[in-house]
Amino acid sequence: MSALVVLKSPARHGWYLTWLHTVRDVVAELDLGLLGVVAPSKGHGPDFLWPSPAGPRTTIEDDLAQVRRTDPGIVAAELAAQARRLDPRTVPDGLYQTLTGDPLAARDTLVAQQRLAWQALVAPLWDRIRGLLDADITTRSRQLADGGLEGLFADLHQRAVWHNDELHLTGLRHAVLDLRGRGLVLVPTAFGWPHLGIGPTDSTSASPPALVYPVLGAAKLWERAVPSSAISRLLGAGRASVLAETFVPGTTSGLAGRVGLAPATVSQHLSVLRDAGLVSASRRGREVLYRQTPLAAALLRGESP
Repeated sequence: MSALVVLKSPARHGWYLTWLHTVRDVVAELDLGLLGVVAPSKGHGPDFLWPSPAGPRTTIEDDLAQVRRTDPGIVAAELAAQARRLDPRTVPDGLYQTLTGDPLAARDTLVAQQRLAWQALVAPLWDRIRGLLDADITTRSRQLADGGLEGLFADLHQRAVWHNDELHLTGLRHAVLDLRGRGLVLVPTAFGWPHLGIGPTDSTSASPPALVYPVLGAAKLWERAVPSSAISRLLGAGRASVLAETFVPGTTSGLAGRVGLAPATVSQHLSVLRDAGLVSASRRGREVLYRQTPLAAALLRGESP
């Protein structure tokens, strides 16, 4: 959904020009119809389309299943609110009728189009995105453990300030949200820079609100990992390319796809690089995520460790 917001207002999101250029041809053939109408270019949109993840290993299918389970009454109310925010003259008649018609049909259409958007816009980059998200979660968890909530929110976002046991968010409409013991889910996103969002904000919602903020190091997603010729001569071209690519954490299969080598070959390279202290490994469910160590980062930059 955040990627769709970027698509609808590319001029407001100059950070993503590289990604926009990459998906340009795909977008030209992508007909999202109803989803394109309800995805906000700014401001507010239907909350049920942005489900709060149940945990850090939530999958796209988990999210889509959650959207599909949304009560039809909630769907009807939120789509009606979205319809009131739109100018009917700018929406094709058929889509406006679907938006204000049978909520079950609208919900199923939106879920199907969310899956299409995922497959076309996000899935090709998901290994790199997921690696960056995992790195962010690891960093935030350490901040929370070391400094509590004050330490966690110290650099989460310039518009989020922890003060007097309250989280103050600036730049949003004035309101007070009582979490009522529901908690607050922190959700890093690769497509949110430089914005901050929160929802659902309805005090009657059973789901905990999610605070969506830009992931740490988002610019890395669009940078090309190219090792220097000296590093390539030292390590060999294949091993050097694998090491350079781990500046965004990734799995063996994901790294293989990114560097164009067989997974078995990449696995061998990672084993050697790990023994040399140039990559570290951390488990994520059934997968292992590899990332550069500070020593490797210094080596690739040509600095003294």
